[in-house]
Amino acid sequence: MVDKVIEGFKKDFLAIKEKGWIPSNRFHDTGIGKTFEDFIGVIENNKTSADYGGVLELKSTRELSESMITLFTKSPDPRGVNTQLREKFGYYDEEHKDMRILHTTFSGNKFNTCADKFGFVLEINEKEEKIDIKIKNLKDNSIEKFEAFYPFKSLYEIIENKCKNIILIDAESKKENGVESFKFNKVVLLTGLTFDTFLKAIKEGIIKYDIRLGVYRTGENKGKTHDHGSGFRIHKSDLNKVFKIEEL
Repeated sequence: MVDKVIEGFKKDFLAIKEKGWIPSNRFHDTGIGKTFEDFIGVIENNKTSADYGGVLELKSTRELSESMITLFTKSPDPRGVNTQLREKFGYYDEEHKDMRILHTTFSGNKFNTCADKFGFVLEINEKEEKIDIKIKNLKDNSIEKFEAFYPFKSLYEIIENKCKNIILIDAESKKENGVESFKFNKVVLLTGLTFDTFLKAIKEGIIKYDIRLGVYRTGENKGKTHDHGSGFRIHKSDLNKVFKIEEL
């Protein structure tokens, strides 16, 4: 089944590649992926299954970009903890001095430094089968009494359902009259990620975790936490340390 889906994807990719430059229908970083998915008929969703044929998870990147690849996004447990993270450990937004935000990147090999106040690290708890977000007060190096975590079970299900076969699409980009366009040139298949290699890569600092918590500034949700996609990510240059890479 996987081979059949891959062959179908190759045909779709060839069709969009032959179109040359395609104008984006979005104005931020997700524009490249949304443009590609719209063209081949993938409906934007948060399903637990993979994007294409329930088998292939689609990721996209600008060719010259050094930004990290998002493996998947998910809020930690318990429910509502993102708001507590932002309010307790966040820092004030430069444009909205009365609103706290929290953007920080860290992994499992050492504490990072966030706003010179707190350090964050992922701690793998084999006994309780979860990954804890541990937070250190940099003033006295004490560990904060705070619980935010990812159960092994939920992470395992995501990796099995969405990360076994990842399609990474590279595209050129250009802007004309304020509109970004993309030219899809290259695609690779990433395979081989298992739950064990996922945990190992976190311990080694290869797979990182981003907290991206902002605040709704207008509308009915004004003042409420806005998660801009907190999740697990990896640098493009580190993909070969975790995945088998095959150009399609």
